[in-house]
Amino acid sequence: MSPDALRWQDYFLRHGDGFDQFWQHFLAERERDLLFILGYGFDARMCDGIERILGLGGIGRRDVALVTFNEGDESPSQDYADMCHANGERIRQLTHGRGIVNHRMIKMFSADNRRVGARSIAQEFASQDEFRSYSDVVVDISALPRSLYMPLLSKLLALFDSDEKDNASRNLHVIVSHSPDIDGSITEEGLEESATYLHGFAAAALESESSNSQPKIWIPVLGKGQQVQLERINQFVNPDEICPVLPSPAQDPREGDSIMIEYRELLFDQLRLDPRNIIYASESNPFEVYRQLMRSILQYSRALKPLGGCKVALSAMSSKLASIGVILAAYELARVEPRVLVGVAHVEAQGYSCNSFGATHSKSLYTMCLFGECYVR
Repeated sequence: MSPDALRWQDYFLRHGDGFDQFWQHFLAERERDLLFILGYGFDARMCDGIERILGLGGIGRRDVALVTFNEGDESPSQDYADMCHANGERIRQLTHGRGIVNHRMIKMFSADNRRVGARSIAQEFASQDEFRSYSDVVVDISALPRSLYMPLLSKLLALFDSDEKDNASRNLHVIVSHSPDIDGSITEEGLEESATYLHGFAAAALESESSNSQPKIWIPVLGKGQQVQLERINQFVNPDEICPVLPSPAQDPREGDSIMIEYRELLFDQLRLDPRNIIYASESNPFEVYRQLMRSILQYSRALKPLGGCKVALSAMSSKLASIGVILAAYELARVEPRVLVGVAHVEAQGYSCNSFGATHSKSLYTMCLFGECYVR
């Protein structure tokens, strides 16, 4: 596979005023039936995207699949139940008279207390039939945890790709209310003692004994406040080489330097990171993250071909926008480069806490298209 042949080499991404301009024009073109898939959480940003889009006019159904998940009675997220309820009420008010709201309950734990959220959400949205009556599926990841939105998007891409002819006029959008300040104020609590590979991203092949001889490359997309996660994923992956991705450009011009200082002991003192292995990608452009990951992985694949290829562990440890780049790279490589084993290493959390409720933070709405009309050639 050539870097010039990347699926999302050309892409559609808009934000700020461009978000409004795109959706206003898009909805005015013709009648469109939209299905919004939203996370039901305490983060008020879950309402930002749908409220803006519904306010831009257009005709057609505006249905909502509200992804509901319970992280357990001991989860710190339970402290924000009133905020979740308020957000749910807001969604119902917004869609009143325009569509229906269905709660889609995602099972987070099995009977023997194993984490099954990633597998559950992939199974919950596994039917092609439920999307056939919609022209557009809009996934808002603003209030969804990584362990749910990453396998969800991978599953939806696989569904749409499986019958590309039937889905040619159907669009898969992803929207997110992006705010590095708010993201930085939300802390993962109750971390699992060890990392795992997320369901749907070649976990079995990566851990197979038959691939033990292949060199392991670990590419974590870094953000602040992830020291414990970084250490546990490193212990789990046990990489032969590490290539961290730093945000540049970023809202804070010194973000990359701050991250390197925060993780200096682990990356430089313990892992002996070669500075030449550092990858830079825009904090707010998931497609640039995707392209940088693809180019680096394909380079390693070619260089290590005489040794039987390589295994690659990706980790999304930064903004949700950057995390989408991780999903796209893992998904595409699994489909078109079977010689490259790629998984997404992740540490599950029991819940989340936030220390800045009531504060005023800058936010910007982003919209991107992963499948549909804009890619028809």
